[in-house]
Amino acid sequence: MATTWTLRSAVPGDANRLAVLAAQVWTHTYCKQGINQDIAAYVLNSLTPAAFLVMLQQPQLRLTVAEQDGFLLAYALIDTESCASLSDAERAQPTYGVELATLYVQAHAAGQGIGSTLLHHAEQLAASQQARLWLKVNAQNDRAIRFYEQHAYQRLGDWYFELGEGRYLNYLMGQ
Repeated sequence: MATTWTLRSAVPGDANRLAVLAAQVWTHTYCKQGINQDIAAYVLNSLTPAAFLVMLQQPQLRLTVAEQDGFLLAYALIDTESCASLSDAERAQPTYGVELATLYVQAHAAGQGIGSTLLHHAEQLAASQQARLWLKVNAQNDRAIRFYEQHAYQRLGDWYFELGEGRYLNYLMGQ
């Protein structure tokens, strides 16, 4: 009998697991050359249980987890008050006013539809606010870019994640 995963809102008791999952997926994505001091400091200061507890208290943030048999497999962090910096022509269209700030799926859980379900959940939340969903994706994360393109997302512009001396190109994407 196959087991299934479920979606639910994150709760404070998830903070430790969210921090570990975030550190695992983030380092896999951004640390292609290894771990330097800036990366270590970022992970140890920003992807912490305390940081997730703060997120859970922010009314504009929605944190949804995918769980299977008590194990977290993925999460989506949605910011309902974040607007993308877009051209005037794009602003004339329905607003890109909801950001999919994070969509992390553990590598072994990829291909099970978890990411698609979390993305659809975020799109529904944006639609309920008469807004369009936007996101940032690491430009070197080909798998994630293909995933979003398969869901009709296109590149809207560029943004750089700056960490110490490093600059990491990210694409702004939306439908």
